Amino acid sequence: MNDFVHPISDEFKEIFFIKGAREGKYPYSHSLLIGDVLIDTGISSRLLRKLKRLYPINTVLLSHWHEDHTSGNRLLPRAKFLIHSKDKILIENVNRFNEFYGILNTPAEEESEWLMESLKLENTKIDKIIEDNEIIKVGNGFDIKVIHTPGHTAGHCAFFELNSKIAFLADIDLTNFVFYAGIDSNLMAFEESLDKLIQLDIKTAVTGHRGIIDGEESVREEINDYKTIIHKRDERILSYLSETNPKTIMDFKNQNLIYKYYSQFKEYEIIAEMIMIQKHFDKFIKNRLIKQRGKGYILS
Repeated sequence: MNDFVHPISDEFKEIFFIKGAREGKYPYSHSLLIGDVLIDTGISSRLLRKLKRLYPINTVLLSHWHEDHTSGNRLLPRAKFLIHSKDKILIENVNRFNEFYGILNTPAEEESEWLMESLKLENTKIDKIIEDNEIIKVGNGFDIKVIHTPGHTAGHCAFFELNSKIAFLADIDLTNFVFYAGIDSNLMAFEESLDKLIQLDIKTAVTGHRGIIDGEESVREEINDYKTIIHKRDERILSYLSETNPKTIMDFKNQNLIYKYYSQFKEYEIIAEMIMIQKHFDKFIKNRLIKQRGKGYILS
């Protein structure tokens, strides 16, 4: 067995965890192979070339449009590609990525263009749209249920193999960082998606960047811990507000309320942080925790 291909279950021998380059850290991600169906293609070009020599890949399920999960699409020209309807437009029009990341005409756009070129990102023709609760039948008795889990992106999906109870959660990645910084992201939908996953009897979870979590109870605990990260951000942001002194979103710039520190992608991370803070504000307004006063907001 190659060092990046790992069987997950002694009982279900045609389900493999495919470990991405750099341990699945961005700009790469992990994948799951079920029979001849590969979920996501961001393991790296080098590893994907090796994988397709070892195993037939006839169908690719894309969890969402982000480049670290789709950069290998071009290497599987004969495969059929499936994705949720709400993410289809971006897979077929990768030149719109910067628009949906909210970085058009900003200093971060140059960083992004360099990265996209290095990943050799190309448009991918989608052969079929998938929808929530759809069952995708794979050979040898595997049945993959589509779980629409919006929030990270509008069309983000998890995939649950019904017989083995193995789920691929993609970028509900159960790491210590939760990301909802796209124009099509939605924080409240993200939390609803987490609640949806908790209801499933997942025995083994595979995530796009962390890897494998075993045990139904462990999976639920990890999802609850992931929710806690969001709740702590709520508290941190609300603590900067008062009942008398209105603050605008721009008052939160460079405060590291979400990113503990900025990396070499600082220009982008500052924009992403501001977008995520705005999504917390949207949630606070809906829940009547804050109200507008002048051009800013105060606690209700």
